[in-house]
Amino acid sequence: KRPECLREQLEAIKKQTIKSDKIIIVHNEGDVDFEYPENVQLIYANPNMKFHLRFAIGLLVNTEYVSFLDDDTIPQERWHENCINTIEKHDCLCVTNGRLFVPPNRWVAPGWGNPTENEVLVDFGGHAWFMRRENLKFMWNDKIHEFKNGEDIMLSANLQIHGNIPTYVPPHPKNNLSLWGSHPEKAMKFGSDKVAQWIVEPAHYQERYKLIEQYVDLGWKLVNIK
Repeated sequence: KRPECLREQLEAIKKQTIKSDKIIIVHNEGDVDFEYPENVQLIYANPNMKFHLRFAIGLLVNTEYVSFLDDDTIPQERWHENCINTIEKHDCLCVTNGRLFVPPNRWVAPGWGNPTENEVLVDFGGHAWFMRRENLKFMWNDKIHEFKNGEDIMLSANLQIHGNIPTYVPPHPKNNLSLWGSHPEKAMKFGSDKVAQWIVEPAHYQERYKLIEQYVDLGWKLVNIK
């Protein structure tokens, strides 16, 4: 939905202190007039398989780690490094925009929107994900309960339920932007544009609250902060 971000995203991936062996772009909407670098693979999704497809594609790669980016997310140069350091401590899924659910309908959101000096255990999160590839299989131990929404909830819930894998926000220190998974000003700009899912889909948040309840019933344990 945001081809104007693509060039900047690829440059950000190229600048990572820990390099990517392969880059896969899932093209499922709009036209992109762009010449891709040699190490980029393009997958056309027709019909549009929405937000879950990228996590299915991740099962097909043979690297130790996999990284996923929303199309409005520009990771900073030490993001991969930051995630690997966090995974070595916690064997977890890493996200840049965390969510701690406060019932009935409130969030606490550590990450690029609320900087943190240390890693933070969260319920789920998004915008950028980083994990051991072998743990991705746990996401698919269950069916998709909501196709239009909630792939981030499904990922964290099923990793915890089926693999005992927690979700963490790595450190996003206020004075060291290089560790962040998303450039904050650009995330605010792109994530609030006219194609943002939470804007174009009126039932966005209601669908997410319902999905959280479904996964709790299936055994998902929330952090439950006060």
